[in-house]
Amino acid sequence: MTQFMRKILSIVAASFLVLIFSGCTSTKTATVPTFTISQSIWKSIDGGAQWKVQNKGEGKANIAEADVLSFAINPYDANNLYVGLRKGGILKTRNGGETWEFMNFVSEKVYGLAINPSDGRTLYASGVWQGRGKIFKTEDDGANWTEIYTSPTDGPLVISLNIDKKNSKIIYVATSEKELIKSMDGGATWRNIYLSDDPIVKIAIDSANSNLVYFLTNGGKILKSKDAGEKIEDISENIKKESFSYGNGQYKILKTDPTRANTVFLAGADGIMKSLDGGEKWEEVLALNNPENFPIRALAINPKNSSEIVYAMDQATYKSLDAGKTWKTFQFNNKMKANILEYNPTEGTELYIGFTK
Repeated sequence: MTQFMRKILSIVAASFLVLIFSGCTSTKTATVPTFTISQSIWKSIDGGAQWKVQNKGEGKANIAEADVLSFAINPYDANNLYVGLRKGGILKTRNGGETWEFMNFVSEKVYGLAINPSDGRTLYASGVWQGRGKIFKTEDDGANWTEIYTSPTDGPLVISLNIDKKNSKIIYVATSEKELIKSMDGGATWRNIYLSDDPIVKIAIDSANSNLVYFLTNGGKILKSKDAGEKIEDISENIKKESFSYGNGQYKILKTDPTRANTVFLAGADGIMKSLDGGEKWEEVLALNNPENFPIRALAINPKNSSEIVYAMDQATYKSLDAGKTWKTFQFNNKMKANILEYNPTEGTELYIGFTK
């Protein structure tokens, strides 16, 4: 055999071996574990006219349904949304709800979430850990958490949490023990500022004047402070003075208008009320025909146009474009109850709704 032929055969043999071993090499990429969160979170991109379920999770998890207790949307990047759960801690999305992942968080029940409006990375979460109500803080988007408040005894819960958008170091917190506490330094220190007759379930801060703060108690009382919580007065009687029916005062939702000063909304079993003068006088936006069976469970006001209002009952949302004169509805049929409803704070078309069993 000539030397030329031996070279040809060597090349062919080498090529054959390369083909064999390359066939043994896997090109398959590792799959990411997935989970679903049932029908608990939905999103609308047209202001609530149509909705789509957002239930795909990435990573390891064992959860069939998520009871949604709280939302927080990043004001700098609305694709980043955080969801507090009754069981499971905190879900996070980086892509506007297309996929979800669980954050590294110790508490199971997360009653309140709030994002620092100054940086968009600092997140506060109130929950229950080892039988006590606590508040946790992360300054690196959830990589590390610090406990900044714990209730002095077992049992009490932190049920309401809000941050002053004008001064993000000011935080208001309400507990199930009827206490209202306040921090002036981002949670480093706290002091009691008020003891209510009933637990305060909602805290709302005026969009223009952050010294003007409203509080709603579990018993339906409306409280107001003109000096950032130093003095608090009960303004519930102002509603009863009006000519419309006050019902049983079963209001569970408190919101301030995101675009208009001194404007505050109440909603619940009796319908929707609105005040344009800081709670001195009230007008009826909506009266419910059968409030005992179908109370309003969530309310959202368009951050760009406060004449656009959306509210939710058990499995339906109702939307008005004319400040409550007319309404259009959307039915979910997911056998759960609406619990929270929020607009994307940066624009007026995206909405999220969270449900509980």
